[in-house]
Amino acid sequence: MPLELPVWRALANKTVVLASASPRRREILQAMGLQDFKVVPTLEPDENNPAAYDTKAAYVSDTAWMKAKEVWDRCQSDASLPKADVVIGADTVVVFNDTVLEKPKDAAHAVTMLRQLSGHTHTALTGVHILAQDIHYQFVTTTKVTFATLTEDDIQECAYGIQGPAALFVSNIEGDYWNVVGLPQHPLYKQLVELVKEKQWS
Repeated sequence: MPLELPVWRALANKTVVLASASPRRREILQAMGLQDFKVVPTLEPDENNPAAYDTKAAYVSDTAWMKAKEVWDRCQSDASLPKADVVIGADTVVVFNDTVLEKPKDAAHAVTMLRQLSGHTHTALTGVHILAQDIHYQFVTTTKVTFATLTEDDIQECAYGIQGPAALFVSNIEGDYWNVVGLPQHPLYKQLVELVKEKQWS
């Protein structure tokens, strides 16, 4: 049962929009205590090039920003969508050997990724942007994840996903677990508290 905290009561009469189609992000937000929010998946094409950025953190942050901004603008102009008071956008990437590993397109791609990650430590980064009219918060959370050495049978039976079958083979995590799943709870909570305070919502 989520805690009934002042921040959730303050947001209960606001239109909060999650700019993501991810069911995991939706579940995380609900588990945090924000029950009444809308989901408007972004239409922003995922065409950012990691090589165009100085850091992987800048890349994931900018991608999250574009998703959040596209949904914010659409919610303000499209009468068929909820008129958002708050939009939360996020993007998560896996980095190994200084290379961004894109989300697996199919089972074969997932197998290739698991072979790369087997027995090694990689980094998960999530960029989050919160838009509320004249207020904009952002942060990037980093977590190191180490996989045990996987057998070929292990690899064939699972696809990467810390909350799914592959979690069985994670030998160590340094940092925020929820960041790996796709939405870091504590830093998001802190920023929402700050937002409510700055907006003087109650």
